[in-house]
Amino acid sequence: MIPNVTLTQLRCFQEVAESGGFTAATRRLPLTQSAVSQAIAGLEQALGVGLFHRQRDGVTLTEAGEAALAEAKAALAAIDRLRAVCVGNADLAGTRLRIGAVQSATIRLLPGWLKPFRARYPKVAVTLHEGTDPEVCGWVLAGAVDVGLTSAPHPDLVARTVAEDEYVVLLPAGHPLSSRNEISLDLLDGEKMILSGGGCETMIQDLLEAAGSQPEIAFMVRDNGTLAAMVREGLGLTIMPELALPDDMSALTVRRLSPALPRQIAAVAKTPADLGPAAHAFLSLLPGARNG
Repeated sequence: MIPNVTLTQLRCFQEVAESGGFTAATRRLPLTQSAVSQAIAGLEQALGVGLFHRQRDGVTLTEAGEAALAEAKAALAAIDRLRAVCVGNADLAGTRLRIGAVQSATIRLLPGWLKPFRARYPKVAVTLHEGTDPEVCGWVLAGAVDVGLTSAPHPDLVARTVAEDEYVVLLPAGHPLSSRNEISLDLLDGEKMILSGGGCETMIQDLLEAAGSQPEIAFMVRDNGTLAAMVREGLGLTIMPELALPDDMSALTVRRLSPALPRQIAAVAKTPADLGPAAHAFLSLLPGARNG
């Protein structure tokens, strides 16, 4: 018979695994580092296996730890759902929602979606992680976040389109191409170009190559604000999502692509059984949610 395993042990296990160390985990738990260490030691003793390889710069999961983490997450999600049912699911107090999102979604979409969620569920602890498309999907797959917002859903995740926009060309004011209403990719041949490093750069480069266009890639920039500022200074033009355009369009010109290059933002998650009640509630408030 396996000795008792506590919820505190499981939560400590999850936080240490996701943060990569005991010190980092204590920043996310209402426990001291000593208490977290004792919880992990107790869990390892109860299970009869070592869960972590301990190094000076942090910890990594053992093979047994990898397998145990998936089950621990499933158990914690089940407990969260049980707690929500027992309290009538009224305010989801004591639950948490972890969201990973690409930059354009965090700026243009999430604030409007989180406002009604917060009004309805003020006691849910919400954390937001901003990253590239591959990072967001990786976080969801690893269980580091509950819900992701990405323009490039991973095939192993459940995805639902929640927003649509399109890629546009952003140019410095006065650029010769700004005289056109629309810009085709072949017209970018030889132009100085700044590529976004947010995850769409490979797709854009492939499209440029297919169009026989060879712009001079002058910079690769991850932050959309920095990218727009560099375009404003005349360091190059860029192709970026319309949702990512800056609020301050001074000294900038935007033109549509011809043909249009649509883009979709999807909410991605694991299977519904893997989601806690807060994640279910958040997804139900997003565009395209099914009622009933």
